[in-house]
Amino acid sequence: MRWIVLPSLLLAVAACKPARPPVSGIDRTTVEIERSGCLDSCPTYKLRINSDGVAIFSARDFTGRHPLRSASGDLAIPYELSAQDRRALFARVNSKAFAELQPEYSAGVSDGPTTTITVSTPSGERRVVQNAVACLRDRKKPGALSSTSIDKRARFVPDVFCETVDLIETASCAGYWSAETRPPQDPNDPRLSPPPRCRLPSFGRAPNAGASPP
Repeated sequence: MRWIVLPSLLLAVAACKPARPPVSGIDRTTVEIERSGCLDSCPTYKLRINSDGVAIFSARDFTGRHPLRSASGDLAIPYELSAQDRRALFARVNSKAFAELQPEYSAGVSDGPTTTITVSTPSGERRVVQNAVACLRDRKKPGALSSTSIDKRARFVPDVFCETVDLIETASCAGYWSAETRPPQDPNDPRLSPPPRCRLPSFGRAPNAGASPP
């Protein structure tokens, strides 16, 4: 696994080494996640993962001082998922549990945290939106919100959605990098402690350039 920062993202990734062949059975599948909402410290970014495991993290630098920000204040960082994480992710978004998710789970909160996962294949596109609604695993936590839907099956988001978000953010470093562009208020937020492979050298710490075994 590794990240790369060069002026031309596509050329940078291609120049490093030959692209991996797409995972069997899901050729030309892409997964996109977009997170937004809240007034201050919610994760805010976009991430696109191609079927060859190359991901592009895009975000606005809300700190105004991120060393990798462009002149316009944006970041764009490519990252290559390990073969193991790539297989796990595509297996999950192609699972029966993911296919049974409702298109939207909304608590009707206009400024609430919103997460959208879009899976695109040659046969079509599937999008699932979570707006401020808690996953089943978190429904008993203080402040957990349920959906405004009258369908009891859609009161809370099935755990497969949040598990997919967790997998994406950990495998691609997006969760950790989002904390650098929009720092969380909680100093104990685990996103503030990235593993070596997700540490950007511009912050004085060199990443692990070795790839995980497939």
